[in-house]
Parts: sequence; C-alpha cells; structure tokens
Amino acid sequence: MERECLIDHACRDLVSAVSIASARAKNETQLRHEIEIALQAACLSLGIPWTPFQLERALKRKGASTKFIDVAHGGVLIEYEPPRCFAGASNAKARYARMQVEEYSCLISAEEGRTLDDYLLVAWDGESITFGRHSADKGAFGWEEVVSFDLQSAQRLMLAMQSSSKPLVHPKLLQALIGPDSTSGTQLIPLLYERICAGQKDESSKTRMLFAEWGRLFAQVVGFQPDGMKKLLRRQKLSHGHAYEANPSAYLYALNTYVAIVAKVVVASALPRSAQDILDSSVPVKTRLAAVENGSLYEGSGILNMLDGDFFSWYLDDIGWATLEESLGSMIGKLAGIDFEVAKKDAAATRDLFKGIYEEFIPREIRHALGEFYTPDWLAELTLGMTEWTEDDSMTDPACGSGTFLLEALRRRLLTARYSTARELLRGINGVDLNPLAVLTAKAPLAVFVAPYLNSGDAIRLPVYLADSINPAKPDDGLFPAFRYSLSTELGLVNFSVPLILIKSEAFFPIFRRIRDLIDQDRSVEWIMNDVEKVLARHQLEKSLSQSLLETVQSLVSLHEQGWNGIWCSIVADRFAAGAVEPSAYVCGNPPWIKWSNLPREYTGRIQPMCKELGVFSDDKWVGGIEGDVSTVVAFQAIRTYLAAGGQMCLLLPGSIFETPSSAGFRRMCVGPEKISCAIEKINDFDEIAPFDGVNNRPRAVLVRKGAETLFPVPYRRWTVGVGSSSKARSAGTAAEFKGIAHPEELCALPVPGEGERPWIVGMPSEIEAISAVFGVANPRYKARKGVTADRNGIFWVRESSVPRDGLIAITNEAAIGKTKGIPRITAPVESQHLFPLLRGRGVSKFRATPDHELRYFVPQRSMHGDPNLHEHSPYSYAFLRNFKDELASRSSLKRFQKGQQYYSLWTVGEYTFSPYKVLWREIGGGGFEAAYVGSAEVAGRESVVVPDHKLYFIPIETEEEAAFVTGFLNSRAVARAVASYGAALSFGVSVSTYIHIPTYDPTNKHMKRVAELAVRATRQTEAISDETIDEIDVAVLKLTKANELSSSRHKKE
Repeated sequence: MERECLIDHACRDLVSAVSIASARAKNETQLRHEIEIALQAACLSLGIPWTPFQLERALKRKGASTKFIDVAHGGVLIEYEPPRCFAGASNAKARYARMQVEEYSCLISAEEGRTLDDYLLVAWDGESITFGRHSADKGAFGWEEVVSFDLQSAQRLMLAMQSSSKPLVHPKLLQALIGPDSTSGTQLIPLLYERICAGQKDESSKTRMLFAEWGRLFAQVVGFQPDGMKKLLRRQKLSHGHAYEANPSAYLYALNTYVAIVAKVVVASALPRSAQDILDSSVPVKTRLAAVENGSLYEGSGILNMLDGDFFSWYLDDIGWATLEESLGSMIGKLAGIDFEVAKKDAAATRDLFKGIYEEFIPREIRHALGEFYTPDWLAELTLGMTEWTEDDSMTDPACGSGTFLLEALRRRLLTARYSTARELLRGINGVDLNPLAVLTAKAPLAVFVAPYLNSGDAIRLPVYLADSINPAKPDDGLFPAFRYSLSTELGLVNFSVPLILIKSEAFFPIFRRIRDLIDQDRSVEWIMNDVEKVLARHQLEKSLSQSLLETVQSLVSLHEQGWNGIWCSIVADRFAAGAVEPSAYVCGNPPWIKWSNLPREYTGRIQPMCKELGVFSDDKWVGGIEGDVSTVVAFQAIRTYLAAGGQMCLLLPGSIFETPSSAGFRRMCVGPEKISCAIEKINDFDEIAPFDGVNNRPRAVLVRKGAETLFPVPYRRWTVGVGSSSKARSAGTAAEFKGIAHPEELCALPVPGEGERPWIVGMPSEIEAISAVFGVANPRYKARKGVTADRNGIFWVRESSVPRDGLIAITNEAAIGKTKGIPRITAPVESQHLFPLLRGRGVSKFRATPDHELRYFVPQRSMHGDPNLHEHSPYSYAFLRNFKDELASRSSLKRFQKGQQYYSLWTVGEYTFSPYKVLWREIGGGGFEAAYVGSAEVAGRESVVVPDHKLYFIPIETEEEAAFVTGFLNSRAVARAVASYGAALSFGVSVSTYIHIPTYDPTNKHMKRVAELAVRATRQTEAISDETIDEIDVAVLKLTKANELSSSRHKKE
C-alpha cells in the first residue's frame, strides 16, 4: 500500500511538472530537457535506476549513417517532438514520431540483443503521448491512440521505467560509462600505471613480480610494432595526462589490468545464482573485489578455473591500494544502473558481449600489433562450415583470442537442445592462447553461455588454457610417459615434468591447487610430496607417481623461496593441460598474423630451433628464409599437436602464404621431423570483402586434412560483392546473411609448374590451362637481377652541380629522399666515371623506361662489394663518402648481407648492373605486370648505361634486338596474366625469369623476329601502344609457347 502511495505521489508530481514544461518550452530540445529532469526526480524518488548516458544515444549500423534517438531508458524508448504539436485531426507529427522511434528500436535491438517486443515505444509532445510495441506474432508495430498526458499515462510510464529502465549490458554502453577514455578510465588507468612504476623499486613486491613475469612470459604480447605504439601513446597522453612513453610496457599492463577488472566484474554480475552481489555498495569495495579475484564467487556458481594463472589481481595487494580504492568503487558503482540479465539477449549479442569489451577497450593499434584481428561471427560460422564438423565432434582453436570459434561451436550444440549439463556442452571443445587477457575474455562468454546448465555440485573447468601453441609442453617417454616444459623466468630457465596419466586424471588440477596452497604456507618439498601422495591415493592413483612430480615441486618451491609466488602452479598446470589435450577431429581459428621480424628477439631465440624443425619456413635465407608469418607456425604446430590423424583444420591465414618465397615451407605441407603429409582441400578468398576491422590484409580460409596428399587443382572460391557492398557484407550477422550479399566465384589453384613449393596460380580452369603453357624450366640465359640497393638513397642519389672537367664533376646528394632523417647535404667533386643515369620504379611502364631527368646514381663499385682500393684510384669519391661514414656503417643491408665489407658498399651490384641493355619490370606492379627495356642515356657529358634502383628487377642483355624480343614476350597478354596469377597482390621479383620459360632469342625465327620488331616500334613511338600491336605480339608469342610445349612434350617422351 505504501509503495502504491509513493508511485501515485511521484506520478502526480510528474504530470504537474510536464504540464508546466509543455506550456513554457519554446522548442523540442527545451521540452526534452525539462521533462527528463522531472522524470529523473520521479525515478529517484521511487528508487528506479537512472543512467544519463542514454540521452541522445547514437545508433549506427555499419554501412549506414548514424541516428540519434532522443532518449533510451533501457527498454523504454522516447521520441520527443515540439511542444503541443500532436494537435489536429491528421496527427501527422505523431505519425512521424512513431516512424522515428520504430526505426530506432530496430537499431537499438540489434545493438543490445534484446528482442523488439521487449521495448515500450513512446512518442511525446509534452501535452499528449502515444504508446507502441512490436508484435513478433504479427511481425509489425502496433500503436495506441494519442491521449493526453495525465495521471493514468504517467503511472503506465513509471511502471515501465520501474521494470525496464535499466539499459541491457552491451559493449558500447560499457565503453561510454567506464571505457579507457571515460572519466573512470582516465582516473584509474593512470593510477594503476603509477603503482606499477612505483612497484619496480620494491624487489619483493607482488606488483613487481607479476609485471616482470607478465612481460617475460608473454614477450610476444608486449613486443609492439613501434609506429602504432607511438601514435597510441601520444593520443593517450592527451586524454590521460600521462607521458606513458616513459614506460610503454607499464602502460599496457595498467590497461590490461583495467580491462581485466571490468571483464571479471561483468561476468560476476551476469552469472545467475552468484554467491555475492558484486554491485552491492553496502559491502566494502575491497571485500567485493577480493571475492572476484580469489575465484570463490565463480566457484559458487560452478566454475573452478575462471581466474587460474591470472596476472591482473596485483592491485589488491599493492601497498598503494588506498590510492585506488575510491576510483575502483566509483567505477563499479556506475555499473549498478545496468541490467546484467543476459538471458534477455539473443545468442549473437551474448557472444559478442565480451569480445566487444576486448575490441572496444583495447585500442586497435595494440590489437593489430599483436596480430589480432576481430573475427566477425559470420566469418567464424563460414570457416567452421567449410569443414565436416558436426555437433558431436571435438574441435580445438590453437589461438582462440576472445573465443569466437569456441562460441560458434557451442552455439551449434545449443541449437540441438541435446545437452543437459555444462560438462556435456563443453566436452571436446578446447581453446589455447598466450595472452592472459584474451584467455579471460574467452572464458567469460563461455561461462555466461553455459550458465543455465551450471551446477555448483558438479563444478566444471572451462576448457580454455593459458599456454603457447607455438611452444607447447612436449611428451617425454620414460618409465611413466610424461610431458616436459621449460619456463623462462627472470630467475633463469626452470624445468617441469608431469606424468601423462596424472594430467589426464581428475586429480591433476586439485593436486596443483593443493601444491599452490602448501607453497603459500611455506611448506617444505617433503611436506608437499607427502600431501601429494594422499591426494593421489584418494583418486586411486599409484603413490609412485609422486616421484615423477618431484622435479616440478622442487622448481616451484625454489621459485617461492626466491620471492616468486604460487601463481606458477596455475601457469604450469595450464601449460601441461594444453600440451596434453587429446588431438581433435577438427582445428579451427584465426591465429595471430605477425611477421617473424616483429617478435621480440628473446622469444624468437627460444622458439627458432623448433620452428626450423617444423619445416614451415623457406630454406632460402636471401628471400627471408625465416621471415614468414607466425600464423603459419601456429598452423604447423596445431597439425602436429592438436589435430588427429585424418582430421581437418580450417584456419584464417594471410593470402601471402601462397605467394611469397618466405612461405615456401608452408606450401610443402610436410610437417615436422615426422614428415606428416597434409592436403590442402579448399580455399576461400575474402580479399574483396576485407572482413577485418580497419585493415585490408587479404585473408584466406584454408582447409587442410592431416595425413593426405593435395590433389591439384585445389577448389578456390573467391567471394565478391557489387560496387559499394563490401561494408554491408562485412557487417552481416550470420553466414546466411553474408551469402545473401556476397557472391562466390568458383576458381581453382595450383602451384606454378615445377617444384611443389612454388607460388600458386589462381584462375578459371580454362584460364589456368592457357597460362600454364608459358611456365617451364628457367632459361639460364635470362636470369633476373635486382636493381642497385643503396639503403640510403639520400646519399647515393645525387644531382650534377657542375659541368664535368678533367674527369671530375661536382655533385650534391639529395638528402631529403628516403625515410632516413638527418643526412647532411654535401656538394663535392667526384670522379665522373661513377655517375650513371638513374631509372626509378616510377619511370617504368609497358614498353616505356624513362630515366630520371634530374637525379643520378652514384655507384663507385663494379662488383658485389665496395671497392677496397677506392681511396687510391678515386680519392674524390672516397672523400665524398667519408662525410657519411657513420650513417653508411649503420645500414641494415651492410650488416646483413655484407658483413666485414667496406662501409660504403652497395648491395646487388655486379657486371650485370652495367650491361648494355636491360629488360625491366617494377617490383610492385600496382595495375599489373609490365615490362620495358632501356639502354643508355646522357650523364656528366657522356653516354652511359642506365642503372636501375632497387624497386626494379631486370634481365641483363647485350643487344637491343634481343632485349626488344624479351620485352615483347613478357608484355604479351598470356605471359603478363601468368605472372599476375601468382604475384599480382605482392611483388614481381626474380621469379619472373625463374618460373616463365623465355625461349632463347633466335633472329632466324620469324616469330621471334616479329616480336622484336613490334617491341622496338612500341618502345620508340610516342603515342599509346595500340591493341592491334599487342594482338600481333600475342599471336606470335602463342605460337612460340605452343612450339615450346610440343618440344618439351617430345623431349619427355624420348
């Protein structure tokens, strides 16, 4: 009765306030402001939560313009109109307002995941009001008549506010309320950063220990690409007022800690039957957070390992807790106005909640530097759909990130309604990741998804492991088959060993938890071993197994005695559990895309021997033998460790793996010392879709089967969209929706004829047959070379500053060219014989090679290395170069390719550099493959051969006629298309002459002669080359390639 009186009183006050506001307000904005103040007062008087973020809420669907709803109070959506405008028989303004709020409800429903039927729609001009709802049964919106805003209308509105005013939790809401750039974020992240930096001064602090080991264990997680990190730090300095560039790792650790706290609190709030209300402000904030951080809150809901191996709880034990408490309490308090009942959300919105937190809270620069790219749900669904996986099958994601593929598998199982427990739902689904924050954000949605199936009496472990898929625990056969792992810590390399039978038993994690508890109690090795034997006995395991654990217990106790706490027990346990995961019938995922050179050296030094053992990289050190993509290492190790014999693996990998020389090892598909043969069964190409947020990195979904041989050609599906539709395709919700927008183009792929590790060509079956005719054995007469590599163009690219005299000419280096800053601009005389016309990449197109009009190439050597006697025969050139000694000596090309040579050495120089003629093509083709030839040009008052820069590749040739023939041959449509079929998106290097069989020029062959004549004409003419000329070249080249094909065929038969 008392509550009814309160509601009646609040509603009467509201009606009165609204009446005054509608009479006084001069426009819609003023009306909305006054009514919202009155509505807030009514809500607060009744204890109804109020979330101001919902005012003028921006709603945007990818590919569409942003819309702004006037007010969204959870499930109550209000569209305000100018005061008293609903009057009149036509009600045109009311109809318009209804249409607006209907559109907004659709957008907000897609964002929140709440069904349309759950929203109460309101159109209001102050004096009058109208209510509406969507009906799923009718598939339409229904509206009531416009009525005066009276006591009855006010009561209806307040009852709706009471039951639905809390906004439903979703990433954008959390980002606005407590994101890194919100008031909470800008207060708390700098405070966490300060505590981390301060902790480094205390050798025994938990803060220092966890930060140091986080940085060491997850070195590849904190090893940034410098440019992206610098931009981020500059931006964060402005918003947070802190110079994070002084300690970027501490900033990242502070940010990760902040995001981890948010994620843990959200999970704790979303779990049903939670042991404690984390948002209860009557309980001290430290007590609430302690329940989150020690895991007891999750264990009460039936989850045992929510926070195993967690690196982000340090703040509770930090000596500076008092400086954090108020900001933490304020941040958690802001969450009290949010509805965490995720059962109201649809499955897609629930799975996107924690992935969205990770995406919204972790800046794009950091995620991309880590090789992490947001995998849309439709792409995960389509990728898993390429396999033969069914709901009864097992599946492992070796680099699960925030768990997109695990959730896709779980979603499909839930749809069958055949599983009655959380244990059954998760059986056989496993995820592994080395990033502790990613592991947390993968566990979180799994916990929420299976929440209705949890049973505290039958608690489960979420099957996501904090481990390194590239460097897993390895089996070690002995008296007891065991797994071994060596962990690199600040105190040195520490060895661990655990029997396989124990890892596979239910006693494994309880034993390691017990070991941690005893270590924290400062128990001795002997005490711990006695206790372990008792646990083994309770699980009907032989006591003798404890001896196999002795080394591990000794290592853990030793770490503890040196001040490093029991977190290692959880880390080591996860490493062993991940290494011993039963091989799955299927492996799916999107591993990190990071170049080897972008990983920290300490980490690459540890794993390089294993990577070479896998056989994933190229054997050729000059093409970046081990400069491959780390995703391919994950793929090979997953085949070896996580994929069962005969199983299928489908991963999203960069398209470059089918093109670059450095990925030749991957294309061999022969894994590890066991020489496991694998077949590539099909490929999906998403180039045109560019599905990853903010980047266009040419992804391929690659389906592989373990223990089979690839059958060529491989089915290759290229997804295409109409003009302007790529954004719409990217924002699809499901695979079915994506397929309704994009269109598959059915192609095929196979390696360039020759060795199986060559780049692959892609095209229509008929096209493949035609272009294959131009491939063949390389002609040694036409060996391609790279243009001169200076590695400091600002020194070797020069201008003539005087007329030549007595063999000398004054030159001025073009210091501003290139990325290197601070090169001095020097004018000095040099021997004119070392000056050559410069041909840059921009100067080459089809049948056109135009040397730079102003710049010259200063090349004071005639062979591979710098001339050691240069000071004797060319003292002026030597003196000029001495001005740049320090700069030249620091070049990477000198250190890598010419160690011990003269500091002024150029790279890729030889007799070929000075050949009379050169047939050239650009390394980066852009619009396609095009060739031209060049001879000599004037420089320093004389004719000299043209020297190409490093952006050009060329074939050295002695005569113009032969150069013209080779140019014409390469520019024919069949040859140009063949080259583009395997290298269009990357570079055209020496492979052009390696893979394409260029027949030796014979001036007596009429077809060759004709090609040469046409090429000379095309080169010398000033007007555009006609299609007729290219057609005639095509005809002649086709006859040559057909003749070559027949000749090769006869040779094979003989």
